[in-house]
Amino acid sequence: MKSFLFIVFSLIVLSGCSTKNYGRQGEITQYEQDTMTCREIELEEAKVHGFLAHVDKESQFDGRSVLSFLGDFGIGNVMEKDNAIKSANTRLAQLQVLRTKRNCTSTPTAATASPSKPE
Repeated sequence: MKSFLFIVFSLIVLSGCSTKNYGRQGEITQYEQDTMTCREIELEEAKVHGFLAHVDKESQFDGRSVLSFLGDFGIGNVMEKDNAIKSANTRLAQLQVLRTKRNCTSTPTAATASPSKPE
């Protein structure tokens, strides 16, 4: 009986530590709104897209998902992912508004530009 209680207690403790943590993207500050250049806006948008890709990769099923499900049926991981995505989408929307306000045009980056063919 003691070993059963020990196992149950251990699972409860481990499930509390198993909720994934993705972090948050901060909202655009007034200082950023006043000082960001078009290039900086583009870089920040790339960082937010990288953050979203990281959240998507980390949210895939793994051992922490199993432990989290045992503790709270996975609700903590779902809430954490939703909040991380919401913060990133908020920052991305603010950057797009700032881009429009600054009349920035999108320039092709090295990753999206088509390679030129030698003639």
